[in-house]
Amino acid sequence: MTRMIRFQEVDVCYTPDKPVLSKINLKIDSDSFHFLTGTSGAGKSSLLKMMYLALKPSKGHIEMFGRDTANLKMFEVSNIRKRIGIVFQDFRLIQNLSIRENVALPLRIHGAKAKIIQRHVPELLDWVGLGDHLDSFPVSLSGGEQQRVAIARAVIARPSLLLADEPTGNVDDKIAERLMYLFEELYRAGTSIVVATHNKDLINEFDYPVFHITEGNLILQ
Repeated sequence: MTRMIRFQEVDVCYTPDKPVLSKINLKIDSDSFHFLTGTSGAGKSSLLKMMYLALKPSKGHIEMFGRDTANLKMFEVSNIRKRIGIVFQDFRLIQNLSIRENVALPLRIHGAKAKIIQRHVPELLDWVGLGDHLDSFPVSLSGGEQQRVAIARAVIARPSLLLADEPTGNVDDKIAERLMYLFEELYRAGTSIVVATHNKDLINEFDYPVFHITEGNLILQ
């Protein structure tokens, strides 16, 4: 088992001397599944942003896939991000691309052949219940449907690490459970997963370790 993420005494401060996160020590290995919980504003999104290199710590050190991230060049950051799938709370779908084209993007970035894209994209969209929306555009979909498209896009290329920020927040309980089963399939196939969520029912049903943020501190439950 290899180390994928390591935080050492990491602080995040948006205003001087008022850390949102304080002295965070965190290790995430390959083939692992964790939930991330905490009240709104506790720092869950900030923690995830540091994991995909969109936010630098105010103090401390972060290693990703064995690399110290302090002085990475842009192409090195890009190479690391290619190994990470991200589900954002606000979806971040590309509005002028169809659902099919949005989900295909990671495969295109990885240089997948056209026949692979043509086969896997419809299969995955069908699995998340959107097989009849291949040529629709994001604006025509509900929030829950856009969330499922964002999840399909994040997992289509089988990333080494999947980071999901409230991935079930806009879907009903039945779809939420189905999406969790999809995450479990990825986990069993070798993807490490971190799911930030307020959904205690999911946490109780799917018995994985929980990182909990409280008063700026990270606790493994």
